Amino acid sequence: MPNPADVAAAAERRRGFLIALNFAAVYVLWGSTYLAIRFGVRDLPPALMAGTRFTIAGGLLLGWLLWRRVPLPPRPLLWPIALTGLLLLCGGNWLVTWSELTVPSGMAAVIVANLPFFVAGLEAVRKDGERLSGFGVIGLLVGFAGMLVLMWPKLASLGAGRHSLGEFKGELALLGANLCWASGSIYARHRIRGIAPLMGVALEMLFAGVVLTAAGACLGEVPRFRLTPGSALALGWLIVAGSLCGYSAYIWLLHHVPAAKVSTYAYVNPIIAVVLGWLVLDETLDWRMAVGTGVILGGVAVVNAAKVSTRAREKTG
Repeated sequence: MPNPADVAAAAERRRGFLIALNFAAVYVLWGSTYLAIRFGVRDLPPALMAGTRFTIAGGLLLGWLLWRRVPLPPRPLLWPIALTGLLLLCGGNWLVTWSELTVPSGMAAVIVANLPFFVAGLEAVRKDGERLSGFGVIGLLVGFAGMLVLMWPKLASLGAGRHSLGEFKGELALLGANLCWASGSIYARHRIRGIAPLMGVALEMLFAGVVLTAAGACLGEVPRFRLTPGSALALGWLIVAGSLCGYSAYIWLLHHVPAAKVSTYAYVNPIIAVVLGWLVLDETLDWRMAVGTGVILGGVAVVNAAKVSTRAREKTG
């Protein structure tokens, strides 16, 4: 008869291995998607590329869930799920994809790292949302300072009349993506409950994929959809590594590890993306990039610490 202590120890080792494996997936796979997007938009138009990615990934995930007999959500939840998909994937991910037509992959990842600032700001203006402490406001200012460091060459050129506001369209699109992602995340947290998390993800991807594909067709992107070996590899990586493995790992971690630990991906993804962009695409990695990245991630750490301390005071007060 097996020794209970040995069985418990084996179960704990298996759990530790799964946690490490899923963290590696979220850290590395999600960090690599910025590079894959940059490769993909060389040959594929952004709306059709994102639409194809989410339609295929959503269809595969939905088919697997139905095979596992996971129930579909009740009809009243279909609209909230569709709206979440529109905000997160049509607004959020498509804007990131479009921005990388002009913004290097590493820079895009670092700007997206500002997402916690948008979440904190939107929560602060919600009637029953979490209020930012003074410590949290300091974190927002630190993150803003990091953005200034990254964008200072363009800002200086704009002041000197050598650039126009149109030069910032990619960076502005990334800030818009953060706003959409933050809005969708907060909306989903309060409106979508009582269903299997991966079922919600599958339907969100399907809704977004259909809308983005239709939008790409309306925008005249079909003639520019050229599936070269490089773009096919990038698209396949985004479907498998980004949407299926990376997102599934993220959802699994949320159910097995404290959310504060899971949120550490926000610190690691930009570093992975910056290093990969430098190694593979020879993107700029100078002192300004290093300082700006460090300052922004420091601001994210301050905001997250302020959230944790605020919740702790509310629970003990």
